[in-house]
Amino acid sequence: MPLSLLYLTLFVNNNRYRPVATRGSVLYFCIVDMSLVNCMYQTSLDQFQILFDKSMDNAEKASLASKRVAHIIDEMTYSIYRYVDRGLYTRDKASFKLMLLLKILITSGRLAADDVTLFLKGGAALNLNNVRQKPFNWLSDSAWLNLVQLSMSKPIFKGVVDSVQREEEDWKAWYGSNEPEAIKIPSYETVLSADKETGPFLRMLLVRCLREDRTQLAGREFIKKMESVDGYPAMGEKFTKPVSDTQESIYEEMTQNVRSSERNLARSEATSRLNTRRPPLGPFEHPVGGHHMV
Repeated sequence: MPLSLLYLTLFVNNNRYRPVATRGSVLYFCIVDMSLVNCMYQTSLDQFQILFDKSMDNAEKASLASKRVAHIIDEMTYSIYRYVDRGLYTRDKASFKLMLLLKILITSGRLAADDVTLFLKGGAALNLNNVRQKPFNWLSDSAWLNLVQLSMSKPIFKGVVDSVQREEEDWKAWYGSNEPEAIKIPSYETVLSADKETGPFLRMLLVRCLREDRTQLAGREFIKKMESVDGYPAMGEKFTKPVSDTQESIYEEMTQNVRSSERNLARSEATSRLNTRRPPLGPFEHPVGGHHMV
């Protein structure tokens, strides 16, 4: 096989596995960001590399590259989540899962950074005296400001303020319900249910704006429903179930990680020795008379 054709084949095959590298990058930088929550949440790149390699070894094999990639992403996302989850305080576990899923959606282009900002801040920047007058007393001031900001920021919710005024009884019943995240949303249920990619996020966003006290439970439903993004596994119901490990399983995993670390170190040293002997050939370089000709 000509060298140029070999490099082209390698390039095509490598691109098939690019989603694996992308998900690995999202996972690693999400873990790094958790150190901003608490300085005790530290995971080194070498430590992550071991988990990354291990997930590829443990993932279900498949003859088709697309299926193999999906299996690796699924195994890697869940196994690394399990590993990190063990070291987090209980109050930070839900935040880590939500942050990871939001980063997956942003990386895929399904969400923008402004969407996350809206979710975090709502209408905190608005002043009650400078916006449309609140029409009903049953709606809190903060909820009204959040609703106004939502209507200005998301085109799909452009008419939500008018909808609340037009269908007051339905919205009042939804607003006052014990589980607003689990019942149909007036005027928007059909469109949100039909949108499998961003509908669960938009539902959580609306719950956060009007019923902030139910945000964590709405986030749980969001994680449960987001099983895939762009055809690759995202999260799903297994990420909302309690995680429990025995001392034996943790010890076994630690032992495997130590062995993997030793193998990676030996591999790195061998690669370093090989790389110092001669420079690698470029994609269109051929050794001629002891020299490289482009």
